[in-house]
Amino acid sequence: MKNKKLNWFFYLCIVIYVMTLIYAFIVNYHGKYFQMTFVACLTPFIVPIVMKIMKVKVPIEFYIINIIFVYFASLWGSCLGGYSTPYYDKFTHCASGVVISELVYIFYKHYFRDDKRKGLMLLFVNAVNAMIALFWEFYEYALLVFFQYDAIRNVTGVHDTITDMLVAVIGGLVLSLYLIRFDQSEDEHFFVALERKIHRLNKNS
Repeated sequence: MKNKKLNWFFYLCIVIYVMTLIYAFIVNYHGKYFQMTFVACLTPFIVPIVMKIMKVKVPIEFYIINIIFVYFASLWGSCLGGYSTPYYDKFTHCASGVVISELVYIFYKHYFRDDKRKGLMLLFVNAVNAMIALFWEFYEYALLVFFQYDAIRNVTGVHDTITDMLVAVIGGLVLSLYLIRFDQSEDEHFFVALERKIHRLNKNS
C-alpha cells in the first residue's frame, strides 16, 4: 500500500513538472529564460541516467527527491524567475547541500558499511559536499564568462558566492548530524532508510 501511494505521488510530481514546463515555454517564448527552459527538459534525467550508467538500482523515493529538487532548482528557479525572489537562491543551495550529502552518504556506506567511525563519516560527507558547492560556483562563474548568464550575480559576486557555499555547507552539516545520530539505529528514519533500501536493491548485483 505504501509503495502504491509513493508511485501515485511520483506520477503526480511528473504531471506537475510537465505542466509547469509547458507554462514556462509559453511565458518565456522569445524571453531571456527560453534557453534555460530547454535545460529544464534535461535536468530531471541527469541523476537517474548516472545511476543507470553506474548500474545502481534505486527506490521510488530517490526519484521523488530528484524531481522535487530539480523542479525548484532548475525549472522554477531558472525558468520562472525564482532566483529573483529574495532568499530563494539560498533555499535551493541549502537544499542542494542536503541532497548532495545524502548521495555522498550512500556512496560512503557502499564502501565502508561496517565502519563505525562516526567522525570519519562526518568529515567525509561534509568535505565532499563543500567541494561540490565550490565546484558549482566555478560552474556559475563559467556561465558568466562564456555565456554572459549571470547566475553568480556579478554585482554582488563575493557575497553571493560565499553565502551560497555557506548555506550548502550548513544544509549538509545538518543532514550529516542527523545521519550520524540514526545511522546505527534500527528504526527506519527516512534518509537512513533510503540508503538501506538502495543497499538491499544492489546487494546481489
